[in-house]
Amino acid sequence: MAGACTPRNDGIKPFIQSVRQGYWGYYLPDQDHGAEHSEFVDFFATYKATLPAIGRLMKVCRARVVPLFPVYDGKTHRLTVLVRPPMDDLLEADDNTIARRMNEEVEIFVKPHTEQYTWILKLLKTRKPGEIEPYKRKELFPKKKIAPPVAQVNDYLATVRRRVSG
Repeated sequence: MAGACTPRNDGIKPFIQSVRQGYWGYYLPDQDHGAEHSEFVDFFATYKATLPAIGRLMKVCRARVVPLFPVYDGKTHRLTVLVRPPMDDLLEADDNTIARRMNEEVEIFVKPHTEQYTWILKLLKTRKPGEIEPYKRKELFPKKKIAPPVAQVNDYLATVRRRVSG
């Protein structure tokens, strides 16, 4: 069966309809959508706000969730898709368990292929009340003072003059 592609701004209904019709659905579970509908669950050595939506999608679509992860090999220029067993244990799980299980699957795939993961997404942005967002912590990301170009040129010229006259 051929695939069906639905634009994100069309909402979730076309996705659900496609899956119910027998098409495969590809859902990216690991983005940070804020605290409102998320569960704070473990993710590697910290935690993250994780949407437990995959459990609801599983029920609404009447489909199984099969974790997969694409890995690109730059030497052979080949893409390998790693596949794990279906997550059938999510059917009766609560939201916290669903969110944690989803993060566990991501961890299993990412650990041996950390360079393949999209860390740039700021996955840890949403924190528990009172905690500082890690991307705003000044001690982790100090502002570097860069000398203006004129000062750099003057320093270079002074070094050259010393070498020539010395």
